[in-house]
Order: sequence, then structure tokens, then C-alpha cells
Amino acid sequence: MVATSPEGQGDPEKQLSSPATTITSTSTGSSTPSVEKHNVTMTMTAAEEKAAIQNPNPEAVSSDGAETILKLDSHGLPLVPQPSLFEDDPLNWSPWLKWAVLIQVGFMAFLGPYNAALINPSLVLLSEAMGVNSKIAAYSTTTGIILGGVSPFILAPLTNYYGRRPITLIAMLLTILGGILSGVAPNFATLVGMRAITGFGFGGMMSVGTASLNDMFFLHERGEKTGVYSIFITNGAHVAALVGGFLGQAAGWQWDYYLGAVSTSVSFIVALFLFPETLFSRDPKFLSNRAHTRTYFEMLFSFKGNMIPGRQLHATDFLQSFHMLKYPSIVIPFWYYTWAWTFINVLPAISLATIYTKFYHMRSGPIGACLGVSLTIGSVLGEFFAGRASDWVMYQMARRNNNIRKPEYRLYLSTISALFMPAGLIIFGACVGRTGHIPPLVGLAVGVFGLQIASTCLYSYISDCYRAQTPESGVLFNLSRGLSFVVGYFALPLADAVGYFWGWFTFAAALWIFFIPIILLMIYGERWRVKLGEPGFHRYL
Repeated sequence: MVATSPEGQGDPEKQLSSPATTITSTSTGSSTPSVEKHNVTMTMTAAEEKAAIQNPNPEAVSSDGAETILKLDSHGLPLVPQPSLFEDDPLNWSPWLKWAVLIQVGFMAFLGPYNAALINPSLVLLSEAMGVNSKIAAYSTTTGIILGGVSPFILAPLTNYYGRRPITLIAMLLTILGGILSGVAPNFATLVGMRAITGFGFGGMMSVGTASLNDMFFLHERGEKTGVYSIFITNGAHVAALVGGFLGQAAGWQWDYYLGAVSTSVSFIVALFLFPETLFSRDPKFLSNRAHTRTYFEMLFSFKGNMIPGRQLHATDFLQSFHMLKYPSIVIPFWYYTWAWTFINVLPAISLATIYTKFYHMRSGPIGACLGVSLTIGSVLGEFFAGRASDWVMYQMARRNNNIRKPEYRLYLSTISALFMPAGLIIFGACVGRTGHIPPLVGLAVGVFGLQIASTCLYSYISDCYRAQTPESGVLFNLSRGLSFVVGYFALPLADAVGYFWGWFTFAAALWIFFIPIILLMIYGERWRVKLGEPGFHRYL
């Protein structure tokens, strides 16, 4: 028995306030439906959700034979996931609140690389103050990056139990504390320890974004919203480079750490009042027995009331992210994104100061400006192209294939990234030291244009494949950024050995090679997903 609600198709909030038209058909195949009015809403299991995706005009979606109502999107396809009737369901929040939370979690993700990279243009100043060489000084940044990649494995499972909000607020406090103590560190060993605390904190801030995004938005909205989120992640280090160099010159290297703490403090204050709990159970048994709708105040400050009743935390929960690596739809994007982020975003951040000092005799302020402006322009242009384009490609391909929305359609747009990222690397390697300082920056902008497209496509893809396990998948992507520190050990030595052109051409060739599995995923991804089935945990998140 199926019911569809065409009323307010373009506005999920309007749909929720409207009684839906129910078309009831019997299992005997009766051709005469009865039309009634009901005020109930279906909660789908994972299997039923997939049935709705692949069968937008279904004859029987519900597995229990009960009468159901399908809420439709603006294209007449079922909303995925289906919202409940409760006003505190994040899917039912008003658009302004959803956007407020999206901007906040995006800014929290921005603050991760921002806190880590503010000091980069001032590493020479730091090394002189601490009595170590600049390469040793860079280990303070590396330490933060490593802890930022590791901490989500501990904190993300806690967000599924205690809620997104409390764990995020604690992570922000750790980031603030670590930043302040870094600025007053009396020696380098203490500084490294404080950067570890900071990294542990901002890793938790970065890990909550994809989970909250999927708590609030429907499948057909995620391409655009993921693009907004990913542009924050990509630009954290870019803005840090733009600000950190001049700040370090004017006020001292300590203020590169203090500014990170101040920025995080502002975000913390906003989150206290504008970041309600997004964790929400879609278990049909839980919803059928649920009688209380939380107020906005309760979603902010009712710690126990925001937890999912009956849910228990197990030691195995902290290993579930690694469990996701058995799925090609996770491990292949994880591998490609790791190297894309490494060569396009981290490599310039850690090498440009050395390169531009050597060839163009620049100081930290102008170097930071060169890095920040070029990468920010490229990523913003990339998001203008990739944001809604991902959702548009998904819709167009679905219409051509009997309205079946396959996650692999998200990957088609990523082909553009496989062209622009290597091209950007080659432009930089070919120009640096042979031209003025502007042409290599064009290469940086071209590369990050491609990275932004890749980020949007890959984040949306893994979310569409395993929506309930998005926190675990997001942890892996956070780890991929943490692993990027390895480039500092081989990039500049390789350039010294073979030259910048051949060194950067090698990195470009690696990205081309690593894109081949993505192509295989476009072709065989659905087959592999069906063969392996779905993870058994977080079924109703």
C-alpha cells in the first residue's frame, strides 16, 4: 500500500504541515484505488529507502504491508530519507536553522586547518624563538595534523551516543585551551604537547560536519550542501596563510596561535545558542512510542533528553570506521582523496615559503598572501561549478534511467577534477623559478579548482552509498587529511634531486593513476555494493 504526497513538493516543510493524499491499493492488484486523507508519515528501513530511490512510483515500498505516505521532492521523486511527523526531527527544521547549523559545522571544519596552518608563514620566526631549525619547527604543525586525524576515531563514536552537540563543544574547548597554551609555551617540547591538544580538539570539530549534514538534509539536497561544507574545509589553510604571515610579522608568532583560539571561541559562543542537537533516531519502534517533541531549548541544553534511549556504547564502536574500509565505495574515494588533498592543498602550504624565499626572496607576509589568495580563488570558483552541478547531474541521469538515482552518478563530475588537479601541478612545476611569481600561483588556483570539485563529489558519493554510516566515513576522510603530513618528507628533497618540473609532474602522474579506480567505481560500484551488502550498525541513524 502506497501513499504519495504531492502537496508542497518543492518545500518539505510545507509538505509536513499538509495532510497527504493516500492512494491505497490491495495486494490482489485491484485497479480501483481508494483515496483517503491521513496524517501519518512513513519511516523507512534501509531496504525500503533503497526501494524508494530505485522505484519512484512504487507499488509496495513498506515491508510490513502497512499503509504508508511518501513525501516527494520538487521533481516528484520520494524524499530520502522520509521525515517523521515530529517538529524536532532535523529534517523538519526550518530552512534558516538548517543553514545556520550548516554554516556553523562548515566553519568548525574550516577552523581545523586554519588553527593548524596559521603558524606556517611564521615558522622561521618560531624556529628562531625556540632555538631549532625551520624543519624541526614544522613538526609542531605536523603534530597537530596527526592528532587531528586520529581524534575522530575516538570522538565520532561518542557523537553517536552522547550526541553531536556536547562532544563538539568539548572539542572546541580543547582547541581553545591548546591554542592559548601554545602561545605561552616556554620551550619547543611544551609547544609540541600543546599542539597535540589543539589537534585533538579540532579533529573532533571537523568530524561532526558530515554527520550533522546528513541528519538535516535530504538526498537530493546533499550535493549543494556538501559543496558548501567542503569549501570551508578546503579554505581553512588558505585563509590562515593569508592572515598568519602578516600577523606573525606585526605581533609575533604567538599571535598566530592566539588568533586561532579567539576564532574558535567566537564559534563556541555562537554554537551555545545556534547549534541544537541533530542526532535523531528513525527507528520505527522508537518513533511509534515517542510522545514528546523537544523544544528548541531542550535541543540545546537537555543533555539526557537528546540521547537516543536504549542505545549503548561498545568498545567495538571505536573500530567501526575501519570496518568501512572493506567497501570499495569507501576505500577507493578515501585513497584518491588522500593524495588529492596532499598534493593540491598541503604541498603548497608546507613548501611555498621555502620555494618563494629561494626564487623570489619574499618575506612571510607576501608569501602568505600569494598562497591564500590563489588557493581561495580556485576553491571558490570550483564550488560555484560543483555545488548544484552534482545534484543536477544526479537528477538528469536518474531521468534517463527510469528515475533510478544511483550514487555512482555523483562521480561523473569528478572526471573534471582528474584533469584540473594534475594540470595545476604541472603548471606550477613548469613555471616556478622560470617566470615571475604570478604564473605558479595560477597553477595552484587551477589545482584547487579541481580539488573542490573532487571533494564535493566524493563526500556526496560516500554519503549516498552508506548514509547511516556517514560519521564513520567522515572519520576516514578526516584521517586522509591527517595522513597528508607525509608529503613534507619527500616533496622538496625530490625537487632538489630532479627539479621542480619533474617532481611536480610525478605528483600529477600519481593523481592520474589514482583516478583509475574511481573510473572502475563508476562502472562497477553498484555491483560491488550489492554484492557486499550494507553495514549492520547504525541502521536507524
